[in-house]
Amino acid sequence: MGSDLFAVIMAGGRGTRFWPASTEEMPKQFLRLTGQRTMLQETADRFTGLCGRDRVMVVTGLGHRDTVLRQLPWIEEENLLLEPAGRNTAPCIGWAASVLRKRGFGSSLMAVVPSDHVIDSPEGFRETLRIAEGPAERGSLVTIGIPPDRPATGYGYLHTGDCSPGKVCSVLAFREKPDLETASEYIASGEYLWNAGMFIWKADVILDAISRHLPGLAAGLSAMGSGNPPEMDEYASLEAVSIDYGVMEKAGDVSAVPALFGWNDIGDWPSARMCGVGKGEVMCFDSGECTVWNDGRLTVLLGVSNISVVQSGGVTLVMSDDHAQELREVVARMEKEHPELT
Repeated sequence: MGSDLFAVIMAGGRGTRFWPASTEEMPKQFLRLTGQRTMLQETADRFTGLCGRDRVMVVTGLGHRDTVLRQLPWIEEENLLLEPAGRNTAPCIGWAASVLRKRGFGSSLMAVVPSDHVIDSPEGFRETLRIAEGPAERGSLVTIGIPPDRPATGYGYLHTGDCSPGKVCSVLAFREKPDLETASEYIASGEYLWNAGMFIWKADVILDAISRHLPGLAAGLSAMGSGNPPEMDEYASLEAVSIDYGVMEKAGDVSAVPALFGWNDIGDWPSARMCGVGKGEVMCFDSGECTVWNDGRLTVLLGVSNISVVQSGGVTLVMSDDHAQELREVVARMEKEHPELT
């Protein structure tokens, strides 16, 4: 696989649900949330043994060029694709595939992964991609599914039927984030995987799928010049749509490979707790299920549960788990009233 695979790491996004630690200048993918390496660095490390460093591509915002170069000093600058505006995953992936096609690698495989997921077994990740290589080489659009361990309502689901680890299965349907009752039914059936947003396919195959299902986006990508970053007007005019909604849910030949690794997308502070994310010294008294992020100061918890306490950049956030999804609204208001803190 290594000689024919390109890694495409999507490192855009604000990570607003990790504010105030995650800011516009330094979003969560560039933070050391789980150890001594940043999430971007850990993501790139997982491709060791799958492809050479000269085949690792990172798609990120124009303003994060220097941050990526500091964290991945070995990356070739032509492989650092700089978006002048965020346009969701379909334009991001389509642009990367277009670049590969223009360089003469249209028939090569590209593994597309987010930069901000926690994966507990790098070797399991590599083995999963090796299994997925087969159907991808044959022209299938392949997605990596996560065997669910609970009826989560925050993830989309892949209906695959019986799909045990090590197998390649057809995706029968994509399901949106369900309510708890529906999620419980999915888990009981044993026929569903979580949709983790990780893919492998040939560059030409995904571009052909975009042409069929998102012809407007395909036309916009074809009209773009070869500049990096692209012209703002060109890129900002691309249709802002996810690859799942725009292509995968409509495509016919979609395969899934169950992950041979533990996974968490740590989408907010409460979910980060499951991965042991925390920072600073903490003393707990009659307290539990709390996330604390505080560098250089003791935090004392007394008689509280299911909260996050985050101190960063002159801001202290105290938030109950029940309100974690509302943090984006808080950040939107802070951007208007205190932009210097976001």
